[in-house]
Amino acid sequence: MNYIILDLEWNQPISFNSAAYKRVGDRLTFEIIQIGAVKLDDKRRMIGSFNSFVLPTHYVRLHPRICRITGIKQGDLQGEDHFPKAYERFLAWCGEDCVLFTWGQDDLSILTQNISFFECPELPYKVYDLQPVFTRLTGGGKNRHGLQKAMDYYHIAPLIDHPLHSAVDDAYYTALIFQQMPEGTEFFAFPQTARLLISQTSAGAQTTFEKRVSDILSALKSRAALSPLCPVCGKRVKIPEGYAPLRDKNTFMALADCKKHGLIKCELYFVKNDEGYTMTQSVSLSEEQHPAYVRTKHLQWAKKVKKFQGAIA
Repeated sequence: MNYIILDLEWNQPISFNSAAYKRVGDRLTFEIIQIGAVKLDDKRRMIGSFNSFVLPTHYVRLHPRICRITGIKQGDLQGEDHFPKAYERFLAWCGEDCVLFTWGQDDLSILTQNISFFECPELPYKVYDLQPVFTRLTGGGKNRHGLQKAMDYYHIAPLIDHPLHSAVDDAYYTALIFQQMPEGTEFFAFPQTARLLISQTSAGAQTTFEKRVSDILSALKSRAALSPLCPVCGKRVKIPEGYAPLRDKNTFMALADCKKHGLIKCELYFVKNDEGYTMTQSVSLSEEQHPAYVRTKHLQWAKKVKKFQGAIA
């Protein structure tokens, strides 16, 4: 059996109010832009490595923070495979008889979300977390230690041509740490399961979906638009006033109320295509739920909708 040390780098939307994020919502919170891995045999000897940049399809523009941390530049991704192909090549490189290790829990959660979003085959391997293994070995209590601290502990110095925060290089350093751990270490003590990734707290819960429509005005009167689902409990709610445009002429908003969870904001975003439009609906729970605010907001929105309907009549 081989051991695979996996590390990923990912991009994020420039803003969670951006059109790119509104189109996909929490179905793709982060988009993978690099897959790095190191393979070790059953004696923990390094026998291979995998490195692939990934060309993003949704969060195309790299977030400045991601560029600063990883050193990845926009040009590094040009001409590279999109995620489904890169992931397929990674699985082929891994082979069948192996288990995966990561440093921390984020990589598996983000990988699982990308696999689901791009409708790829599920990861066929068990995945274990080495970070708490290191903590247990060093008596660190409940604290989780970063990769750099573990490197310092084992006197592993980063090399100039292998900088930290590159996926394949972080996998390489994690493999060196893995090799330093003593015989008899319980490497499989911390199996991982992917956690749900969301961009907002439950106070700002949000759901999104998209569909094709022939024209905007008809879409505003459709059942999907007028009877959205509460993003918290999933129950269908009614929109009393209707939709009105925001400053962006392709975005419309309406208000609704869930009996259990309160004021809900419903946004529709339209993108022109050859057959009409792609409508993306984003439904989120308002952060403000004071009764006076809710009443005032509905009165204000009723006036706004009336003005809009008068303009198109």
